[in-house]
Amino acid sequence: MIEYILRGLLNGAVYALLALPMSLLFSTAGTIDFAVGGYALLAAAVASTVSGPLGLAAGLSAGVAASAIMALVFALLKRAGEAGIRIALASFGLSVALSSFVLLVWGTQPFVRSTYSTFLEVFGLRVSPQGLINLVIALVLVGGVQLLLLRTGLGRMLRAAAASPLAAELAGIAVLPLQCATVLAGGLLSGVAGLLIVYSSGLDFTASLSLTFIGFAAAIVFGIKSPIRSLLGGFAIGIIEALSAGYTSGLVTAMVPAVCILVFLIAAQLLAPNYTGDRP
Repeated sequence: MIEYILRGLLNGAVYALLALPMSLLFSTAGTIDFAVGGYALLAAAVASTVSGPLGLAAGLSAGVAASAIMALVFALLKRAGEAGIRIALASFGLSVALSSFVLLVWGTQPFVRSTYSTFLEVFGLRVSPQGLINLVIALVLVGGVQLLLLRTGLGRMLRAAAASPLAAELAGIAVLPLQCATVLAGGLLSGVAGLLIVYSSGLDFTASLSLTFIGFAAAIVFGIKSPIRSLLGGFAIGIIEALSAGYTSGLVTAMVPAVCILVFLIAAQLLAPNYTGDRP
């Protein structure tokens, strides 16, 4: 069981990088980017095609380029006065389009790169070196985003835009460009997640939707409010998934993200305070 939990923590670190863009955009714009799985898939496909370090750079660039499309759509819909739900639906459509593009260009071939053929022994448990690398990268990125939000001027502007976009605009903060930059940052973070998955377990053109579900589940576990909660949510989903893979069938494991989303949303609704009557 301990080995499953450890495996879940290592996988969950990558899931946190998919949850983090959703958390950031929801905090600053009140909507969700459901194309994060598509960004990760495209980054993985491009990185698998181009060899060497250049492939990593090309993969990340592809993820950011795809998110730039979403940023443009986001800006157009915002200027048209559309609500967040329409933006979320547009991002879902982009995710489907990215999956279709990957299928059209690369076909059904899986994207995977093997880096380590041996395992490390940690307290008697076999651990993949790539898993430890994934964990370190995720901790650095989540910690960096947390510090950016709390310790920099850009972070203060983002938090001001999240608290009240109108008040932030009146204070001279360019809210819409900040929100578009958040979408682009989501493409970068998702691209990193896609590359880490390529070097860990691999993926194929069908992974876009499942990665998005995993990221969304991780984002809402502890409340979609901060990078640290995204990290903890990623760990939680990773552990649940690993335990289900170890003790149940593959079908149950595949259902974990969807079931977690359903349970968490119902629990949040039931536990939310219900106020009725007139205000005093």
